[in-house]
Amino acid sequence: MANTITKDEVMLRMHDIHKSFGALEVLKGIDLEVRRGEVLAIIGPSGSGKSTLLRCINKLETINSGSIEIEGEFLAVTKENGQAEYAESKKERQLLGCMGMVFQQFNLFPHMTVMENLLEAPMHVKGLKREEIEPYAKELLAKVGLSDRADYYPSQLSGGQQQRVAIARALCMKPDIMLFDEPTSALDPELTGEVLKTMRELAEEHMTMVVVTHEMAFAREAASQVIFMAGGNIVEQGEPEAFFANPKEERTKAFLKNML
Repeated sequence: MANTITKDEVMLRMHDIHKSFGALEVLKGIDLEVRRGEVLAIIGPSGSGKSTLLRCINKLETINSGSIEIEGEFLAVTKENGQAEYAESKKERQLLGCMGMVFQQFNLFPHMTVMENLLEAPMHVKGLKREEIEPYAKELLAKVGLSDRADYYPSQLSGGQQQRVAIARALCMKPDIMLFDEPTSALDPELTGEVLKTMRELAEEHMTMVVVTHEMAFAREAASQVIFMAGGNIVEQGEPEAFFANPKEERTKAFLKNML
């Protein structure tokens, strides 16, 4: 059954997120919310903390303090001692299982075919049988325009095709939230379009998405909200039309002037 989009259903909430690597504070008290069906685009210069923020959402990086809620349940909270504590392991696995992630590099298993790449996690993480998941995997390959590549190996595909397989692989786990970390940054310009097309289609289907990107056209056209980060802080946030047409902060204006 299709998810009904309700404005009050918060899929992801992060409050006062702090993250340091040694003496370097990378995130300095981040607050954000993403509602069901929204696409949040995160833009900003290199070193601003964008990718670290994204990786904190699904615990590829652990936060030092703050709280993270996934679909109304706490993945992490801050205790009285000021340190973040994560949910117990069963709950943590359940909440992390609500999310799929697509990386800059495609991270496909090179020794597996495209179809085997899609089936691996549902079979070994969720314990599903091949016959249970293969029809859905075929649907996803059709969705990303790669039905004829099911038996190919990653080395036989272009970068754009590999990234679309990576998207299909993440979707095969039926996540509620999709995270994208600069998914086109490793691609030649002519291959970028086919990946962005797939992502736009997901946005049109109201998939909840958090996208770290340097593709301003995608952020402008497909996002519900845009965040500009610099120096570990959210400098500005708004709906794309107003954000790009009339940014309020000087840092935002300067960044967009260089990007557009």
